[in-house]
Amino acid sequence: MQQVIIDNNRLLDELESPAEVISLSRLFSLRSVISTASSFAAFNQSQQGLEMSYQRIGFGQCGLVFTKPGSAHVVKIARPYFSDALWDDFLSHLRLFKALSLHRDTQCRIPRVYSYINKENTAWWDANTAVLPPNSDFPLPSQALITERILPLPKIIRHVLIDQFCPEALRESAKASPLNNDCLARIYLGRRRTPNAPPTPNFSLRNFNFCLDQMLELGLPVQDYAREMATCLAILHWHARMDGFDIEFVLGSDAELSYTTHVAQSLGMDVEQLEELPKHSDIEVLQRLNFQRRVVRLWVLDFNLCNRFPMDDAFILEHEEEILSQLVLAFFENDPYYPLPLMETNLDRQLWSIFRQQYEEKAAEILSASEALKHLPLKFLDACVEREQRKLEMGLGHGHRDFKG
Repeated sequence: MQQVIIDNNRLLDELESPAEVISLSRLFSLRSVISTASSFAAFNQSQQGLEMSYQRIGFGQCGLVFTKPGSAHVVKIARPYFSDALWDDFLSHLRLFKALSLHRDTQCRIPRVYSYINKENTAWWDANTAVLPPNSDFPLPSQALITERILPLPKIIRHVLIDQFCPEALRESAKASPLNNDCLARIYLGRRRTPNAPPTPNFSLRNFNFCLDQMLELGLPVQDYAREMATCLAILHWHARMDGFDIEFVLGSDAELSYTTHVAQSLGMDVEQLEELPKHSDIEVLQRLNFQRRVVRLWVLDFNLCNRFPMDDAFILEHEEEILSQLVLAFFENDPYYPLPLMETNLDRQLWSIFRQQYEEKAAEILSASEALKHLPLKFLDACVEREQRKLEMGLGHGHRDFKG
């Protein structure tokens, strides 16, 4: 699929208002490569290879997330009493990564898994504890998971979100705040904001909740997002055999490897040193990531609450009803990433139709050699519709969550 290359700084100069819809669909396209000279990109580029302290960039139920400027990885450190949850995150992450890597038709990315550090690994903790921020509520050492870093959305996109959705009096301070540089946008295709609600006074771009009406306001390719989510969920259910409980879908970016620099220069080595490398060394892995050319991506992450099922078809058939019930539960208990059935507007109904069709087609492809399981994807989708109908008849509203409220 052809990529669109966008100059971040030229767009900032050209747009009288960063919310001009004519450019926004391109900016948020999963095919866009955005060239940026922002201070964040320049700083990260300049820090590669330097010894730096870790900085906290996020948190989840089971751990805090840290990275070093210029680094292409993050370290998720387990909170007290959540070590087992981090290990589950690791195992489920590995299973879905393997499944997604076998399906080249999806643009949904999952971070690479690099390592898992036991709290008894004194060599690693002796080398790293000093560069982690001190936290009295967060004793170290602990268990740690090291994965690929999801880069934040580029500056031009961050400014669009601030100009469009941040209270006017806070916009300049929001643009200047370093906290808003770590911007990932949760794609909520199943939620619209309350009509006429005032802008939130506590505006933040860190883990930004991007509701459907906001995406439509900016003219974003929501149908593409629905297709990619459906493809990923079908792979997760029927190839990885997981329920996807509490996973997240976010828009972030990915650093593109630069092929404009000679290999010796990019590695900081001379030709003689290159000749001494082991045969078939993976030069691609060794080269530095170019933070200044960024690809907009839809990412899936956070797997610590996922339930994994045995890969055996006989087990799935034997426990068919309880597994389907678990898949439906996970679908609705997640944050509202997925389109919902039985919505009122034509556009919402169209999104559900696109999502459903794509899920059916991908699941059928995955289960083409499993005749006994072919009926299950359709049964899952029908069960989602039936549950939504029951909740609406009870007056509980769309996408009601029984346990999370």
